[in-house]
Amino acid sequence: MEPRFEEINKLLINYSLGEFDYKIKPSDNYDEIDAFIVNINMLGEELKASTISKNYFNNIFHSIADKLFVLDNTGKITDINKAVQEKLGYKDEEILRNSIDFLSGEQGQFNAQVKKQMHSANSIAHWETIIYSSKKEPIPVFCSCSYLHNQIKEKVGYLLIVRDISDIKKYQKSLVESEKKYRDIFEKSSDCLFVIDVLGKFIDLNKAGFELFKLSGETSATANFFEHIIDGNEKDFFNTALHKDGQVIDFKLKVIDSKSNIIDCLVSANNILTEKNTVIGYQGIIKDVSEQKNLENLVVKTIVDTQEQERKRIARDLHDGLGQQLSAIKFYLGSLKSMQNGSKNVKYDEILSKSNNALSTVLKELSNISFNLMPGTLQNFGLGYAIKELCNKRELNDLMKFDVDIDNDFVIYDKTIEITLFRITQEFINNSIKHGNAGKVRIKMHVNNKSNKIEILLRDNGKGFEIKKIREYTGMGLKNIQSRVESHNGILKINSEINKGTTYEIMIPYSYIQNEKIKNINNR
Repeated sequence: MEPRFEEINKLLINYSLGEFDYKIKPSDNYDEIDAFIVNINMLGEELKASTISKNYFNNIFHSIADKLFVLDNTGKITDINKAVQEKLGYKDEEILRNSIDFLSGEQGQFNAQVKKQMHSANSIAHWETIIYSSKKEPIPVFCSCSYLHNQIKEKVGYLLIVRDISDIKKYQKSLVESEKKYRDIFEKSSDCLFVIDVLGKFIDLNKAGFELFKLSGETSATANFFEHIIDGNEKDFFNTALHKDGQVIDFKLKVIDSKSNIIDCLVSANNILTEKNTVIGYQGIIKDVSEQKNLENLVVKTIVDTQEQERKRIARDLHDGLGQQLSAIKFYLGSLKSMQNGSKNVKYDEILSKSNNALSTVLKELSNISFNLMPGTLQNFGLGYAIKELCNKRELNDLMKFDVDIDNDFVIYDKTIEITLFRITQEFINNSIKHGNAGKVRIKMHVNNKSNKIEILLRDNGKGFEIKKIREYTGMGLKNIQSRVESHNGILKINSEINKGTTYEIMIPYSYIQNEKIKNINNR
């Protein structure tokens, strides 16, 4: 039972009689009633020190921020403080002698609360309700009510304290909205979000987490995160790092789901602490990087395969081209050596002529091999000249026609980007011949000053393919081109139609190229 309101009642009566020595000791609750008691005690001290009349007490009464109502035994309002007038907008004549239910619009509410909660003289009633200002504006309030007694302890009415809790309600609403927003983000995240206790048992897990670990509602009740870590050493390292630093970021772990599938993951987590900094659990995010790792492995394998194919091609060129021609030259030179004292005759001249032709062929083959490895023109004169030289090669001109549109002053500055674009052009031409059965290739390279980009257009008139089935056609060739372009912050657009040809559009920001140029200069 709350005795404090009875004490307040006695204190108010004593103060009204000019007896200021009576004090109330606040409870250990430190709530709004205790705050009110402290204010009244301070009032008694001031009244005692200054020996002022009851009028001063009334001034203090009217200065209290909470709305105070003095009610008779029937619940009619007999007195109010200024807070009622100022915050509700009512004048004395509009509110005095009215039932307190006048403010809430609910007839019988006050008597119902009193009857429900106040069963003895020391009882106090608390409830929340809505009251209305003179402008009919709803205000959420918290009400505290106790009996008022006269000097002979007869009940003469009630003291009602009404506190505006609009701000509290707004805060509670914002908490609910924040919780809902957090929950939406938590559930809609494509990565696994989790909360576990110190032993690793899942306390909360989003939808992506259930899918990652292949858990159902039933299995999640006993699921433990640490038990899903395969490698004991990884588990120990993870726990050590988490306990030492209070967090881990992008920690590599192999986890196993409930179907025994092994998943490569990156885990970031941090401690959940109490107010006394005691660790009670962990929260974090798990990213499934299996596909990324598979792609990285595939890229590495493709690079190795490409290098091996290039070595085989060079070996084949050396053996089939240079090897045979050099063997022929060796044979011719052996024939000359077998002739007597180098005597000249018709056959001698014929052998010399064949040797000369074979040497010319060797030099040409050597030039082709060197060009395929790294065109000297690209190194010395830039991409534009290297592309033109490539398209002027007789063996390509015998297979198709080229329409090359490259300005003479087209310069990229960065050799890495030039080599990338040269290899892409080479591969496009080879694909146009090998897969597209094209008869013509158009190549256009220029700087777009409006968009501040290097723009490359590669187009053939081959048989094309269906874009929607692009994954069936690409293998790793197109993925390599895509990754090469993206490595320079570029964009690759592909368009192809059956029997109408294929087009690559490549755009690389010129600012990126300039930045690469500055880096290269600084690194020299």
